[in-house]
Amino acid sequence: MTTAANSYILWLTLAVLGLPLMASLSCFSIKQKVGWLAPLLSSILLLIASILASILFFQIGSEYEVSFSWVWFNLNQKEIALSILLDSKASIMMLIVTIVSFLVHVYSIGYMAEDYHQARYFGMLAFFTFAMIGLVMGSNLLIIFIFWELVGVSSYRLIAHDQEKETAIKAATKAFLLNKIGDIGFLIGLIILWSWSGTLEVADPNLISIPPFWLATAGVCMFIGVISKSAQFPLFNWLPDAMEGPTPVSALIHAATMVAAGAYLLVRIAILFTEDVLILIAITGAITTLAGAVGALFQFDIKKILAYSTISQLGLIVMAMGGGAVQGGYFHLLHHAFFKAGLFLGAGAIIHALHQVNQQSNMDVQDIRNMGGLRKKLPITFISFMICAAALSGIPFTSGYVSKEFILTQMTMWAGNEFSWRWIVMSCTWAVTFLTPIYTFRLVWFIFYRKPQHEHNIEEVPIIMRIPLIVLAVGSLAMLSSLSPFHISSVINVLQQSYPSTNTIISFVSIALILISSAAAFYIYKNQDAKNQKLVTPQYYLDAVSNYFSLLTLKLSEATRWFDKRIDFLIHGISYFQITVAHITGWADRYLVDGVVDGIAYSAKGVGAVTRSLANGKIQSYLLWAMAGLVIFIVWILY
Repeated sequence: MTTAANSYILWLTLAVLGLPLMASLSCFSIKQKVGWLAPLLSSILLLIASILASILFFQIGSEYEVSFSWVWFNLNQKEIALSILLDSKASIMMLIVTIVSFLVHVYSIGYMAEDYHQARYFGMLAFFTFAMIGLVMGSNLLIIFIFWELVGVSSYRLIAHDQEKETAIKAATKAFLLNKIGDIGFLIGLIILWSWSGTLEVADPNLISIPPFWLATAGVCMFIGVISKSAQFPLFNWLPDAMEGPTPVSALIHAATMVAAGAYLLVRIAILFTEDVLILIAITGAITTLAGAVGALFQFDIKKILAYSTISQLGLIVMAMGGGAVQGGYFHLLHHAFFKAGLFLGAGAIIHALHQVNQQSNMDVQDIRNMGGLRKKLPITFISFMICAAALSGIPFTSGYVSKEFILTQMTMWAGNEFSWRWIVMSCTWAVTFLTPIYTFRLVWFIFYRKPQHEHNIEEVPIIMRIPLIVLAVGSLAMLSSLSPFHISSVINVLQQSYPSTNTIISFVSIALILISSAAAFYIYKNQDAKNQKLVTPQYYLDAVSNYFSLLTLKLSEATRWFDKRIDFLIHGISYFQITVAHITGWADRYLVDGVVDGIAYSAKGVGAVTRSLANGKIQSYLLWAMAGLVIFIVWILY
């Protein structure tokens, strides 16, 4: 590209980054009495950012790569730069983040209409978007880490938006602390890379020219950051609790921003991972995807079902990236942003509609057991929800089907023909392919088809909330670019101009597996009474383990406190003993040692004085001492 073209792209990039920040600062500066300006202003600015991001994407295309760098500061004669890397991956991720964020902003206008703190909510929502865009476009790992931290802080504030709700405060704190575990790992990885290579630039070949042991160690540390941010085993139990935040926040966090940040980082720093680290990534993803799918089968809160689904899908993406299906995992990450955001916003529409007519009752409007038969009363929500649910299940003609087939094909090739541990990891992909339609069918059945447990005289949500649902549902369809389920492509594939190969036999088997699992779900749930079912989820066990660790930590703290007190007593005793000994030795030195020395000196002085008086040359003295000697002799003789 020419210099002028590069300058044009730079200004576009800075505008896409700066507009959400401008929206955030504007919202925070708005007075409470005109708080209605916040949603309007932030939505307009995010719309402009989305348009500019689309222009930027088409300017970059699928082949070009543009980078910009400015020296930030020098450290030990080495430069740390503010650097931006724009390629097809970064540009399409920016486009999806801005589009989904804009739709969430528009949806929130209706959903948060009665909220008293709209300015604060929309300010943090826009700042969250700003942090994610900065993370996506960063080329220097230190810059990525800074925006990584801003994403975590933003999510903490958004989850705890309802500050009067104790459960929301606890959920936000839990998410924040568990993410700090990963952040520490990320930071240690940065220190190792800087210590050995002297650079943190992703594109710098010196970054991977370090000893293999330290490269693997740095890769593991960086992956720990991914584990916490993308809710992988064993640090995923914060994600279901994060549902205490407003539903639009859940849609943004679980679709295109926070949890997607870790998976996107895997794509961006793929060169850092050695073969051993990739094995760890694949196994971790396999455990997570199964745990999430099982957890979704046993939940009744509509948002927590979707949260466990997010855990499962992210586990599938991470497993794919560790198991050789990087392209399929990346496409599934992009597709997931649309259909999962659509599902969360659809869930929010259902909750909002039920809440409007059940404000005086104690009914839990998020419990799917209190729903049923809503397809006729919420037709737009029903259709959009069904399309996004079909994409989640991997039904043909949807985007989820396309990326799932990529993953299945690439994972099968990675596993090879001879039986090994890779077959176990690959089987997790097929297991999730079977389980996902079951919990999705269960969710849809209880909400829309099951006989209603309560009569709900509800209406569709406002048009401002329906438009984002329709857009996300359309974005979840693959038939816009392909009218055949065996011609594997989606809108994302067309934009990226990338068409990974698939296997027709695998496609037939996966479709058959989906049909079997859907039939099994229908047989299981059509007459099921879920009132007395117990909640048994992976989070239950992880929380139990967390509680035991908490108790262990408390016991250890009490033991160390007791020991600390005894140590203080011992140290003070030793100090007082030393002071006493010092006083005694000082007295002995002063009065015994110095006394003996001084006594000898004084004795010698006295003897000298006496002897001098004996030989002073005076006859009187001689006569006196002679008489004294005579007296002493006489006394000695007599007695």
